[in-house]
Amino acid sequence: MKLKQQLKRAEKFFIEKNYNNALTLYSIVLSENRENLDAYIGVLLSDFGSEFPDEAQVLYYYYQSVKDTNENIKNSIHQLIKSLTSSAKSDIYELIDADLIMNDGIDYEDFLNIVEEKENFKEAFEDAIFSTKVIISKKWQFVDFIKKLTANGYYSVALDYLEMHAPAYENDQDILRLYKLLPKKV
Repeated sequence: MKLKQQLKRAEKFFIEKNYNNALTLYSIVLSENRENLDAYIGVLLSDFGSEFPDEAQVLYYYYQSVKDTNENIKNSIHQLIKSLTSSAKSDIYELIDADLIMNDGIDYEDFLNIVEEKENFKEAFEDAIFSTKVIISKKWQFVDFIKKLTANGYYSVALDYLEMHAPAYENDQDILRLYKLLPKKV
């Protein structure tokens, strides 16, 4: 139980961009349990965050969204950090997009083509969700996807996406307005 509490505190520090305290707590957890993937990734991202704070936040939310489905997440995070530190001009979203494509995902624009072909968002969405991942790498794609989800009655799915990814956009008003598309009961 103590390790879970330390992980939660470390995560809180990380989200607040207090990378030194996050690094300390993640390191303590890792020293007590070398197999703890969250602590391991937390150490990497906290260290990375001291130099590249915004990129570290994006990578953190990426990790949170794929950690349960990506068996190679440890290697993926390593490669993304290595790529970012070796090329300051790299676009983090392009790197994440490339990583997801390599792990059997489809680009959002390809998903939109499927919707257009089927002429039915619900059918295309259900086919895509059950067979692959939809890769959303740009803000307009995220906004469009949430709007389509809510327009087709997928309120809880839209809420899950918002809760998971909205923090990466901080206080972006376009993203915050998406919450108004959800019924109050969700």
